[in-house]
Amino acid sequence: MSLYKPEALVLRVRDFGEADKILTLLCRDEGKVQAVAKGARRPRNRLAGVSQPFIHCRLLLFRGRSLDTVSQAELIDAFGGLQRDLASMAYATYMAELTDELIRDNEPHPGVFLLLLASQHLLAAGAPPEPVMHSFELRLLDEMGYRPGLEACVHCGGPLSGSRVRFSPNAGGVLCSNCLGEDESGTVISRGAVEAMRHLLTGDLTRVHLLQLEPGMAREMTEALRYYVAYRLDRRLKSLDFLDLVRDQSASGA
Repeated sequence: MSLYKPEALVLRVRDFGEADKILTLLCRDEGKVQAVAKGARRPRNRLAGVSQPFIHCRLLLFRGRSLDTVSQAELIDAFGGLQRDLASMAYATYMAELTDELIRDNEPHPGVFLLLLASQHLLAAGAPPEPVMHSFELRLLDEMGYRPGLEACVHCGGPLSGSRVRFSPNAGGVLCSNCLGEDESGTVISRGAVEAMRHLLTGDLTRVHLLQLEPGMAREMTEALRYYVAYRLDRRLKSLDFLDLVRDQSASGA
């Protein structure tokens, strides 16, 4: 077995055997890796502190045939703001699951690592989560080769005329008002929502949370991107149920 020392973010944790945990890691240079942390379910185990979601760490790993093994761990950041705020945790959980689903094991994606790291820092610092989440979705899709067409009509190539356009997963982006009938999939959204999506995709990542989204525009963007992500994955992510529950409770003041 070879030894390597990656910088990593913990995407997912699941129990294994009587006392171990399997960590799904997004490593900066090595990509997504599955590794077992032996004894991590024991409270005093030296690996227990890093064997949980939303951890930024440096690890010493041994390569194995099916699973790598965590030998040593150094905590870099535990993102305390995520642990203390249920809403931030819900958004971070969704972002981690989306990353896990889109990335294959052992394929390097340093851009995705830096994107997730920066997004988790924003959420942990208390940034408004909606623009952070949508910026993350758009940039992750772009990194993985699924960037939606937002600049012009993806059917005719013309400008986005009219106040309403259609965001179509089948077509790969936005259809102008003249081409609305060419594809009945997806959802009709305002041009303002499309302009906001362009900003969230290409603007300064450290300032995307400053974008003020009107409630109607935020709902349009959420619906459009959910259609698009579900189309690319061919299923709905489990973490959306948790996220929707937390958002509904927040909206009702519970």
